[in-house]
Amino acid sequence: MKILYIVEDCFPPFRTDVVELFAKQMPARGHQIDWLMQRGPDALNILSPTNWMGNIVHLTLRNKHKGLLGRILNNLLGMWGDFMIIPLAFNGRYDVIQVRDKFFASLIAWLAARLTGARFVYWMSYPFAESKLYQARNRLVPHHYLVWFKGQIIRNLLYKIILPLADHIFVQSQRMKEDVAQQGIPLAKMTPVPMGIRADRVGNAEDAIAPNTRTPLLLHLGVIMQLRQSEMMVRVLQRVRIRYPYARLLYVGEGQISSDRQAVEEEAARLGLSAAVTITGFLPMEEAWEHVKSADICLSAIAPIPVFLVSSPTKLIEYMAMAKCIVANELPEQCQVMEASGIGWCIPWDEQAFANEICSLLGNPERARKLAAKGPDWVRKNRTYNVIADLVELQYKKLSQISH
Repeated sequence: MKILYIVEDCFPPFRTDVVELFAKQMPARGHQIDWLMQRGPDALNILSPTNWMGNIVHLTLRNKHKGLLGRILNNLLGMWGDFMIIPLAFNGRYDVIQVRDKFFASLIAWLAARLTGARFVYWMSYPFAESKLYQARNRLVPHHYLVWFKGQIIRNLLYKIILPLADHIFVQSQRMKEDVAQQGIPLAKMTPVPMGIRADRVGNAEDAIAPNTRTPLLLHLGVIMQLRQSEMMVRVLQRVRIRYPYARLLYVGEGQISSDRQAVEEEAARLGLSAAVTITGFLPMEEAWEHVKSADICLSAIAPIPVFLVSSPTKLIEYMAMAKCIVANELPEQCQVMEASGIGWCIPWDEQAFANEICSLLGNPERARKLAAKGPDWVRKNRTYNVIADLVELQYKKLSQISH
């Protein structure tokens, strides 16, 4: 099967599902994946097309300007580059033209697919429209009126034009599938594809260790966001330190914008916990995972607002693969995974609930170790990208058997 994949990520992409599924797994199964994406800031001088991990990548233009002007220019250049889809489609004669999280590009991709007889597939990894509208309503972003306007445009484009036109839609989770169906999109047109991990990164039950109860290290992996209320974990730490006064909190990641990190730092300063709270900033994945391995309790804490109820948290699967003790709050996907695997249970989104669950695990280290030991085997059977690629490949085969 030949697929032209148009992604919102800049080159080279870093998202695990993008790289593992479509740069590695699908080509290894004999499928040809060609790519179209905008140059990243470190790829301005790379010739197009270029070879990336054995795949052909067509690169669109990017300017060197920074700030608001740079973002506007790069958005316009990205849209101009999307017109490359049509000649690429005619030259490549693809079976599938797939777009991930791009809206203007989807309109061109649909036209190119209809002109060349390809299938048009949309990959929806995040509810961008709902996120922008939520942030605008709650004034979590500057220029909130403009963000609200952009959110409305995206919402109308997505639910009234792009998704109805798509031959198939891949979504992030079962909950996202259900939510999108409420917008009038047939359930049969959607396949949930959850997040996973590379098979070679999955450990063993024997890797589980009882948490250190004298100086326990609590760890939060991933992007820090005020939208996720990531700073709440600082207040959880304060409560945990009533019983475990030497407990520490490590954020392995960085804020999406400067105010995200600032919210955590200000909360730590306000509570007199600056010395006990550390933020690493962005790290290479392998280095981030080394921090995870050294943690005693890993936190999958995401505010259960509508935008995140549809999420499939990668961090939860990564913690499980490394046989870590986990405290996670109630989100549909997290609850399903925690219950199915037997590694624990989800707790309410509440500071005291988090503190109580952390202290419960620390109070019974051997029980905590036995729970953590259940993670790797479940991940190996259900959430490696080998397994997830089987699901995706099966759907492409079904799609190829259906006539227009």
